Amino acid sequence: MKVAENRALKEEEKRELQEIQLEEAKHIAEEAGRKYEEVALRLVIIEGDLEVRHDY
Repeated sequence: MKVAENRALKEEEKRELQEIQLEEAKHIAEEAGRKYEEVALRLVIIEGDLEVRHDY
């Protein structure tokens, strides 16, 4: 009985750790997405500026 309880406790701890890691991974992915969008917007602005300068 003790072995089964220990195994169940270890599995629960493992599951909790995986949930924490999943939340961290989601946060990292969201932050990367925001940074990508910011860089993409900057690129559009810079390309627009270059086109305007090229036309002069």
